[in-house]
Amino acid sequence: MARHDNRYHEARDLFREQGRLAREEPPSIESEAEICRAIGNEGMSTYNLWQLASPPDSSLLDAAFSQLQERITRAQDLQRRILNEDPRSKYLAMAQTWEIIAMDRLTLCYIASGKTEAAVHVAEESQRKQSRQDPTVTAFSKFYYGNALWHNGQVDKALEQWNAPSGTCSAAMALCKEPSKEHNEHLQLMADAGVNFDTYDEQGFSALDHAVLSDSPHAREAIPIVEKALRSALQLTSEDVDEEILIRKRQAELRRQYRTIFQEHMRPVLRKKPSGAFSELRKIYARFISQDTKERRMFSRFHYMRYTDFVNYGKLPISTSGLAKQFSDGMGETLEPKEDNFVIFISYRWIGGGNGPDDDSGTQWRRIINAVEKFKKVNPHLDPGCLGLWLDYFCVDQVDGQEKERGVDALPLAVMQCNAMISLVDETYYERAWCAVEVMLMRAIVESYGLHQWWEDCDGSFKAGDTSHVLDVGNLKLTEEKLDRPKIDFLVRQSKLLGRDIV
Repeated sequence: MARHDNRYHEARDLFREQGRLAREEPPSIESEAEICRAIGNEGMSTYNLWQLASPPDSSLLDAAFSQLQERITRAQDLQRRILNEDPRSKYLAMAQTWEIIAMDRLTLCYIASGKTEAAVHVAEESQRKQSRQDPTVTAFSKFYYGNALWHNGQVDKALEQWNAPSGTCSAAMALCKEPSKEHNEHLQLMADAGVNFDTYDEQGFSALDHAVLSDSPHAREAIPIVEKALRSALQLTSEDVDEEILIRKRQAELRRQYRTIFQEHMRPVLRKKPSGAFSELRKIYARFISQDTKERRMFSRFHYMRYTDFVNYGKLPISTSGLAKQFSDGMGETLEPKEDNFVIFISYRWIGGGNGPDDDSGTQWRRIINAVEKFKKVNPHLDPGCLGLWLDYFCVDQVDGQEKERGVDALPLAVMQCNAMISLVDETYYERAWCAVEVMLMRAIVESYGLHQWWEDCDGSFKAGDTSHVLDVGNLKLTEEKLDRPKIDFLVRQSKLLGRDIV
């Protein structure tokens, strides 16, 4: 932390002491690993001190060279020792990473000495050693390789390293994950070079998302740099760049809140699969929403309606019908006597044209009842009195525009709190982007945790959802393309966040 906070003298002294203490320990893989780690970090702190020295102090740069080269040698020796003594040791992968990081950082020393060709050579060697197991390490390495190429006058090759395709962690993303004054200077270099910051990593996060997620003073300084680069990219494709930037910034803040509620609170429940998991998920969300904070105002409450009320209503109810139920936060008196309600998410196509989701004959209302009755037959243990439904026309506010937006933003969290989904499949169901994104969200949850159910009601048959169905959401139809496409794209990225293995 001291080095990232620009307290380089303090950082160097701390790393030096860390290395000294490790050297006093009996020789072991653990102590050698600690020495290796400390000397490399000391070397980078020394390089930072050289950057600040006025007048320039060549002895600091020489010391940084020596310390980083020692890190490389120690990391290589440590790898050989581990392979001989304990090939399954966790320190093997660490030593491999430390070697790569030291080589990448050494390129900065070569550039500072005017030896740019040597910097490129070392960076190329680092690339050959990449295992690609850690996307962030790989992305950092891409930055240093591009930086060496850039300073060696190989601009086009540098941009090839810095411009990453969507689906991979880019150099800009890696720098935003670990914000510092130094990393912001690197970001500025890439922004000025015209690097495309408008891409997403394997988890659906952008450089802007990572800067907002980091939420530190240096991260906040990074945001204008990223925003400027985004503007340059969006000017080529967007009619309203300011509006696009506002959308991206709002989505980034939403993802920060998703991380808080889902990553930190809901995912642990899903992984443990305790009895009463759905009740616990709903209490977590209700507690989060009950807080009078900016974050609470970004999502709507989780509403549902009793199945019996739905049947008796005689048509698809709108959000203003007065039938809404919600779960308590478990902290006071309950709002609903039966906290173990089984809620089914109904995914269906709107067929009423401009007059709502259903036609005059109530086709979708009847289909929902028919499908739920089939669901009850394959789940005979269900208590009909505890059965509830979630459907967009009722559970997402259809009158208040801001509240409607909050309901759409909360869609992945609503899917998460429903025990099951029923897709009312017809000839064009999978051609509609909203239907497909709902399925994408539920599939990610079903495949990751094994707690939820997903069923398809199609042409009289009722069967488990087809997980092999290809969902190319980006090319599917939307009634209001300009208004809804950013929301769909955001939700597609959110589906990646739901997977079991994302940390």
